[in-house]
Amino acid sequence: MENNYANKRFKEIISVALKHGFKNGIKDPKELRLALEELGPSFVKIGQILSTRPDILPIEYVNEFQKLQDNVRPQKFSIMKEIIEKELEAPIDEIFLDFNEVPIASASLSEVYLARLKSGEKVVVKVQRPFVKEKMLADIHILKKLSPFINFTTKEIVDVKKVIDELSQAAEKELNFIEEINNIIKFKENNRNIKFIRVPNVYREYCTSKVLVMDYISGIKIDNIDDLKKAGYDIEDIANKVIYNYFKQVFEDGFFHADPHPGNILISNGAISYIDFGLMGSLDLGLRKKLNELLEGVATKDLDLMVKSILKIGIIKSSIDLDKLYKDVDNLYNTYIDVPFHNYDIPQILDEILRVCKKNNITMPHNIVLLTKGVMTLQAVLAKINDELTIMEVALPYFKNRIIREKVKNLDLLEIITFLYTSFKSTLQLSSKVVDFINTGLEGRLKLGLEFKDVEENINELNKMVNRLIFAIIITGLLVSSSLVINANVGLKIYGISSIGIVGYLGAGLAGLLLLISIIKSGKL
Repeated sequence: MENNYANKRFKEIISVALKHGFKNGIKDPKELRLALEELGPSFVKIGQILSTRPDILPIEYVNEFQKLQDNVRPQKFSIMKEIIEKELEAPIDEIFLDFNEVPIASASLSEVYLARLKSGEKVVVKVQRPFVKEKMLADIHILKKLSPFINFTTKEIVDVKKVIDELSQAAEKELNFIEEINNIIKFKENNRNIKFIRVPNVYREYCTSKVLVMDYISGIKIDNIDDLKKAGYDIEDIANKVIYNYFKQVFEDGFFHADPHPGNILISNGAISYIDFGLMGSLDLGLRKKLNELLEGVATKDLDLMVKSILKIGIIKSSIDLDKLYKDVDNLYNTYIDVPFHNYDIPQILDEILRVCKKNNITMPHNIVLLTKGVMTLQAVLAKINDELTIMEVALPYFKNRIIREKVKNLDLLEIITFLYTSFKSTLQLSSKVVDFINTGLEGRLKLGLEFKDVEENINELNKMVNRLIFAIIITGLLVSSSLVINANVGLKIYGISSIGIVGYLGAGLAGLLLLISIIKSGKL
């Protein structure tokens, strides 16, 4: 059967390729998309997987593949019922109180049904289509055999071997529901203390690699503004909560939803509900730290930190022109920093980010590409909520607060005292070194190739000036240290404010007053 399918499919793929004019090369993204649709469900899914990979495909192909429709004629229920009962090792009537035989969604890989468990919970049952895994893997195997021919026709567009390897890995994940089940459980655990985030329960006892049973959640799509307003929701509050939670997913959990389009986010019973977890991204601790540095650079407009972070995150393929990279990053940042959402061309921005990296011989890891796609998708959703809202209006307060928390969260009283002591000691050492330098000059041991008049008087004035400068540095150190202490809110408190910080402020104020009196007495303001 496998050989018969492969031979028949091989001829069909060649026929469709010739029909759509690929004899002389694949140059038209639209024709390629039409060819994928003609070749059926597994090729539609292949195209959809590739639509998430602007790092390996030109953006015009990514945009075209995003138009692929995933509405497939439903299978006969008797066939799907047989799969369910085989996977769950029991008749449907023994597990479900009732089961709607008409699917609420029918896609290339699976169908989704509404049902009710014997215990009364309303659930959705996602069932993999028959032989879909075997067919899809067989199609990918055929593509591998055809890769020399495909590579010849697309050598200027894409690295075919890399695309097929990526497809093999992605297909294995897509075709195993255990992966999605684990995603749901992990995402739910990460957000268990977030009251406004709702994640469906998974009924593991009824789940297999081909069947997934979870809570049914009904609600209003996040981009249906009119219905949300009629239901009494605060639209801007929803926008802020969605983006703040997304930043938490990325920078705190290291596990984020990579496809937050309107169909996957519902507003239900005052909560934001995610309902599909097939495409998720993950970032390890090291990568998150590098991303935090990048966003710190964005939040503080530190171009140097931004560029250094990009170099740490990316995979450097060959030599880099740092001046060119600095210029490209600066231009991209300045172009979009304050642009309202409604003026954003999402595919263009995504293309520009990756193009800047490619131009500078830097390849971004796959999960960074997923993150970029997720953020851009979310931006497009939020644009419908408030077209005057910029991403930085929401993002910068989050990142600035996070930067402060990261810098002071591990400080304790002993560390703060040590910090203050070393700061004063360093300042005093600086003062003594400057005085030693001046004294050396006064004693005639400093050799300069210059001739001064009234040396002693000038040196005394310089000594006074340096001492005042050092005194000012001490005051500044006190103010900064006290601010950190109060922000960290550690140690004994007076009216809820750290007493160490208060003492520091008082000391800085007294020292500042003494410095001012000294300057006034000198008659040289």
